[in-house]
Amino acid sequence: MKTVIYLVLLLAFPAMAIPEKPEKSVVYVEEFAPKGIKLKVEKPGWVYSTNQGGRKRGSLKVGIDVELVSFTEKAYFVRGERDNGIGVSGWVTPAAFSSKDPKFIEKLKQVHARQLLVRELIEKKEVAIGMTPEEVSKIHKHPTKTKVKRTAKGQTTVWEFIEYDTVSHFNTVRNPYTGQIFRQLTHTTNEEKSKTVVEFENGYATSIEISENNGLGNPTIVAAPVIFAW
Repeated sequence: MKTVIYLVLLLAFPAMAIPEKPEKSVVYVEEFAPKGIKLKVEKPGWVYSTNQGGRKRGSLKVGIDVELVSFTEKAYFVRGERDNGIGVSGWVTPAAFSSKDPKFIEKLKQVHARQLLVRELIEKKEVAIGMTPEEVSKIHKHPTKTKVKRTAKGQTTVWEFIEYDTVSHFNTVRNPYTGQIFRQLTHTTNEEKSKTVVEFENGYATSIEISENNGLGNPTIVAAPVIFAW
């Protein structure tokens, strides 16, 4: 899968922390770009209190850079300055900002759709082809085993996640004095319950192997992660 989206942006501000319970339709920059994203204000843009409009908080100062914190399909939540130089944060129409990429707005909508799907999969603890290592780590934490293979074409990383069950083993024993028969614990073993193998290439999962006893079907495929050209 070679789908890669390129967004040409300016250097980043630190991102804003994701709320404990994020709004369902809102994607937060920290979910996919921890270093943050900064945009340039090209047109006067009113700053609103909600992504549906609401109270006006002022107009952004043209020519400044603002921090993109989160966004929906139709509005961006930014932090910047008003015309009078006082700081302001709120929701602004995408038309107020510029990018060297003429398809910037369209591509950010694709990012929005991808991140909502990834967030849903993470909540369901389901690994998908197209996820980044950071996204997979939100589901399985630390891999049981890691393998790195370097070739002339680049590097491939394989993560294995194995879950074990502790199984108790018993022997049937007869009491020599009473003749009573009972089960006596002899030892315990850790037996593989499930196994998931994820192979990463160029920064995203390209194949997933899931053991049959997981009870899962074919893995979901999401769009390849966004690559930002800063």
